[in-house]
Amino acid sequence: MEKSAKKQISLLCFGAGFILLLIQDLKGFSTINLGFSWPWAIMFYTGLLLILIGYYLRG
Repeated sequence: MEKSAKKQISLLCFGAGFILLLIQDLKGFSTINLGFSWPWAIMFYTGLLLILIGYYLRG
């Protein structure tokens, strides 16, 4: 895999994982209605996994 493609995939995975963790963290605010009901544990662990994949591919 080319280095530039690897870096783009790394940034994409890291960004998506961070967004999933952020959305999961916002569930504590009762004024924010996200309009969907994903199981929060799945969002959290998927976010962590995407961040780890992004970190692994960054090199």
